[in-house]
Amino acid sequence: MTVSKPAKKSASIPARPAKGDKPRWGYEVQNKEEQSALKRVAILRTAARLFNERGFYATSLNDLAKLLHVTKPSLYYYVKSKDDILLQILHHAMGQIDPAIGLAEATGVNGLDKVRIFLGKYVHVLTGEFGKCLVLSGTTPLEQDSRDQLAPSFRRIDRAVRKMVADGVKDGSIAPCDPKIAAFALFGALHWMTSWYRPDGARSPDELADEIFQIFKNGMANTKPASQPRGRRSAA
Repeated sequence: MTVSKPAKKSASIPARPAKGDKPRWGYEVQNKEEQSALKRVAILRTAARLFNERGFYATSLNDLAKLLHVTKPSLYYYVKSKDDILLQILHHAMGQIDPAIGLAEATGVNGLDKVRIFLGKYVHVLTGEFGKCLVLSGTTPLEQDSRDQLAPSFRRIDRAVRKMVADGVKDGSIAPCDPKIAAFALFGALHWMTSWYRPDGARSPDELADEIFQIFKNGMANTKPASQPRGRRSAA
């Protein structure tokens, strides 16, 4: 997508300094670049929470500035507009999903196991502010060029899960099915979590992921008994 990039490079929380580096406040005292990155993440996280609670259209930059106790002009050092804020939030969410795909592909012993690993990590993304915003706000409020910029990431995630299912059908760990429909069903069920999940609920994200996977496993696993030689019948 030829689109305007976010005002500043999206950055994650700075990593702990290497052994031998001078200690900095918090484990560290951040330099200017790190302070800027932390402030930007704080803005995006707060904006995601507002979007999730009030909706994208009902949230203004004035609301965000007020909650952060800064002036509205101060926000423009880090973001250009509400569109830019949402775009950066969704970039962060996508950045959390890619490692889940990589881990599943690298460590899953078969297709069904890859789905299990991915699902476990994906639930953690959806229970965070960025992942929740990815589902609840989505790309609809964005300008077309911003939507175009995110489209390859959505296609990459969809293709990855379809491949996991297809691998499972091929290796026998998943019963024959259409990987496209299976992926749609899986994402549909998982995305509904953003409407009912509560951090103070009875189950942790790991417990929820395991329970949801078990439900899908019972519907996906190939439980058909191995074929027997002709002329032989199983005991009643």
